[in-house]
Formats: sequence, structure tokens, C-alpha cells
Amino acid sequence: MAVSKLNPAASGGVTQKTQEFTSTGTFVTPSNCSSVDLFLVAGGGGGGGGTNSCGSGGGGGGVLRRTVTVTPGTSYTVTIGSGGGGGSSGSQGSNGGNTTFGSLVTAIGGGGGAAQNQQGLNGGCGGGAGGNSAGNGGGGGGGAGGVGGPASFNAGANRSGSGSQGGAGGRGGADASFGNIGGTGGVGIDGFGGGGAGGGSNGGAGGSSGGGGGSGSSAQAGASNSGGGGMGGFTGSAGASGGSGYAIVTYWS
Repeated sequence: MAVSKLNPAASGGVTQKTQEFTSTGTFVTPSNCSSVDLFLVAGGGGGGGGTNSCGSGGGGGGVLRRTVTVTPGTSYTVTIGSGGGGGSSGSQGSNGGNTTFGSLVTAIGGGGGAAQNQQGLNGGCGGGAGGNSAGNGGGGGGGAGGVGGPASFNAGANRSGSGSQGGAGGRGGADASFGNIGGTGGVGIDGFGGGGAGGGSNGGAGGSSGGGGGSGSSAQAGASNSGGGGMGGFTGSAGASGGSGYAIVTYWS
């Protein structure tokens, strides 16, 4: 759905307008407009499913701000990325969908969280790595632009993705009793793209900006239109889905 908003007119009768997209739609460039400011949020990655260990949180969707040149009178499709599906028990979560403005700009979907002994998927924010065979909980999703967390690590080590935007994900629970809290999801930027929490008997906190949290088998999805990653699943439970993306187009006409 697209929502248009108006701001007070500037000198010469030109007015700043914004068009908000919570689902895929079309932006039609006015005849007197030659550039637009874009704010794009991709879909968050789904959390990994738990087996003997807990799954990791999905990475938050990439968040981009860009100013681009457009052609007056031209229509541009604004595609809103869907949240990645959570993995079933023992399976990797899926990457979130990309959010695009025509063919000009693309925000990359968040990486899916890993299951046991897997590496988190690369994406707009890398997914966290899964727990190992000793039963350690998976880490939360990583920062935007990063790679997934590694498949090999020591108990209690940081199992996040990495990146330049948003915080890295937290570590998972550190023992086979599953008594520890799963890793906290990475913090997003501008209120969007938080990483999903790592699974654990107590669960981890979702990254601020829409990342899914929860506890035990109650894994929470990333918030809709936030690009937040889904929480990883507890032992034997599925991971949660990532949140869908979002876009705002600002222009003068």
C-alpha cells in the first residue's frame, strides 16, 4: 500500500511530498520532478530451526538512503521485500526479500539464521551461526552488509554476522543444559532492520528496530514493515519468520 503526504509549500509553489510503501506499488514521477530521495528497508531473514542446539536469529534487512535521478512522467515499481521464512527443526532460515526502486536501487534482504553447526547466510545483515553439537544456543543476526556467522566456534563465543551498519548479534547459550539466554539480536538503524534473537530456553532479546525475541519454544517473528530478523528456534522447534520491508520516496513537485 502506498500513502502520500504533503508538507507546506516552499517559495515558487513547489511542495515537498512523500509516498510511503508498506507493500509493492508504483511511484509515478511528476512532470516537474527530476530526482527523489529514497529510504529503503529490505525484508528480514528467518530464524534457524533448533535441533539438539538452538537455532540462530535471522539478520535484519539492509537499510539504505539514496538520492537518485529519475525521468519526469516515468513510472517506477517499488518492490517491498517479504520476510524470510523460519527454518524447520534442523534447517536454515531463508533470506529476506530485496526491496527495490525500479532497477535503480536495491536494499538486500537479511541473511537466514543457521541451524546446528551451520553458517549464517550472507545478506543485508548476516544471519547468526547455529549452536554446535554440545547444545549451545545460536547467536543473533549480524549488522547490515555483513557475512553470516561462522559454522565453527567455541562454546559461548560470539556467533554473530558482521557488518558496517547496525550492531553485531549476541552470543548464544554456553552449555548443553540450554539454561542460558540466547544471543541478543543486532541493533538496526533509523528504527529498522534489527537482528533476530538467538534461540534459548529463556530466549534472547530481539535487536531494537523490529528484531524478533521470545523465550523457549515461543519464537517471535520480526515486526511487519520493520525488516527485523526472526528469532531462532529452541531445541526441536522451528525458527520464526523475518519482518517485511518498507520504503519512503520523498520528492518536490
